[in-house]
Amino acid sequence: MTPCGKTDLIGEYGVKKSDLRIKLLGALDEASASLSLAKAFCSAGNKKFLEACQKDLSHMMGLLAALPKTSFGDLEGVFALQLEDLEATIETIEATITYPNEFIQPGHSPATGALDLARAVVRRAERELVAGFEVLHIPDESMLQYLNRLSTLCYLLILAETPLG
Repeated sequence: MTPCGKTDLIGEYGVKKSDLRIKLLGALDEASASLSLAKAFCSAGNKKFLEACQKDLSHMMGLLAALPKTSFGDLEGVFALQLEDLEATIETIEATITYPNEFIQPGHSPATGALDLARAVVRRAERELVAGFEVLHIPDESMLQYLNRLSTLCYLLILAETPLG
């Protein structure tokens, strides 16, 4: 049993819950949970996009949970393929939506409300990871770019889930 106030990471036991890595993992876990809520309300086609992103966030969490066992050099560009896939998804959705001429106020449906919450949680996770990567001297930018674009995906899905008219 892990002592109170501590947890285990990959290959490391009894890590204090105040450890920066735990904070970063928590931010990603919250982002994934927010996608889970949004997924519950989205149309079938959009659910598959969110499911893929949740898998990517789980992969990202696994990489960070293995620090410092994983060398920082092994992390550089490690999320480039996932970023490319996310960019392709964004392009696919952009081809089907029209950008509004004004600020939108999501929440007219459970899907748009949940997606707006997910967008905000992902943006907060991105800010936390940017700060954490600076402190830990993690050279990778592909994970940070992925989170940035994931918030864009959430916004586009809000537009896709908003009925016209």
